[in-house]
Order: sequence, then C-alpha cells, then structure tokens
Amino acid sequence: MRSNSSSFLLFISFVVLQMVFTSLIDFGPLLFISIYPLFLLTLPINTSINKLMIWAFFMGLTIDYFSNSILGINSAASIIMVTCQPWIFKLIYRKGDLENQIRPGMKQLGFYRFTAYITICLTIHHIAVTLIEDFGLIGFTYHIPRVLISILVNTIIILIIEFGVFYKRSI
Repeated sequence: MRSNSSSFLLFISFVVLQMVFTSLIDFGPLLFISIYPLFLLTLPINTSINKLMIWAFFMGLTIDYFSNSILGINSAASIIMVTCQPWIFKLIYRKGDLENQIRPGMKQLGFYRFTAYITICLTIHHIAVTLIEDFGLIGFTYHIPRVLISILVNTIIILIIEFGVFYKRSI
C-alpha cells in the first residue's frame, strides 16, 4: 500500500510530467494531453471517496495553475471522474476481482480490463473538461473530434506509462 509520502511524490511526478508534455510540445487545437488522471485512477482501491476527491481537487487545481488555464476546470473534471470511479469498477470487474488488489493497475487487472477502465474514465474526464470549458452543450458537436482524438492519444500514452513504469517495476 502506498504511504502518504510516496503518494505525494507520485503527485509531484505526475504534475511535472503533465507540464513537460503540455508546455514543451504543441499538439494543436485537436488534442489536449491529460496524463495526470493515471495518478488518480491508480490510487489504492481502499482509498475513501473523500480522499479521492481531495486528491482530485488538488491535482486538477495544480494542473490548472501551472498550465495557465481557468482555475477549476481540471479540478471539476477530476472530481467528476473519481466520483464515477466506483460505478466503473462495478461495470468492468466481477465481484471479488478487486478484494485482494491494492492498486488498480495493468498487472493487477490485466491489459483489457485496465484499458477499458482507463478509456471510460478518460472519456468522462474529457467530456467534463469540454462541457465546462464551453459552459454547456452548444457547440459540443464541434468538439467531438477533439474529444475522441484526445481520448485515443491519452489512453495510448497512459498505457505506455503504466507498462513502462509501473508494470515493469512490479514484475
């Protein structure tokens, strides 16, 4: 199980990684990179929903601050995502699959379930970001390609990070 100090170090690492990806590389208007949800989605399963929301709030607020975006957009989207997380677990995993699991990662859940879990959560996150940025559904059809491309690219990047860092380390 992660200690608070290791969770805080991972928090800082994901903030730095997010800032490196978004500030040094211009992906254009059709793609927004969100790597930081991996931190939130792989917090230990027994983390209370209140702690998840606190982590999500501060992660989103930190990302908003350092990316010079409107404060609260990523915080709200992250909170919405972690609030939906228990229902997503129930959709994807059978009862008993997660009883002995500590971290919902690729090694623990398998490639296909982990990919489904990440994709569904990123979909919720990206739709929330888009709706909050536009303050509603007007013009959402304009953003559908942006959301779909971002979900695809972010899922691939997160799977690469998960496999390259966490999966390899735990073998």
